[in-house]
Amino acid sequence: MKKKKEYIQFIIRIFVSLFIATLGLYSLIYSAKYLGAIYNITDGEYFITWALLSILVLLAINHSFKK
Repeated sequence: MKKKKEYIQFIIRIFVSLFIATLGLYSLIYSAKYLGAIYNITDGEYFITWALLSILVLLAINHSFKK
């Protein structure tokens, strides 16, 4: 039972990190567009940036739970 609870907590952390990364990425892009920057970003570049940002958020979440 303990392992199942740990897996569920880990999956929840992954989904939270993906959600936060999505919000962060779109807020950065839209704020830059609002300030006058013009971006021509492909879907692949969005995906790579989103994946890296979600990894960073997941590492931050895991680090905060270890303390």
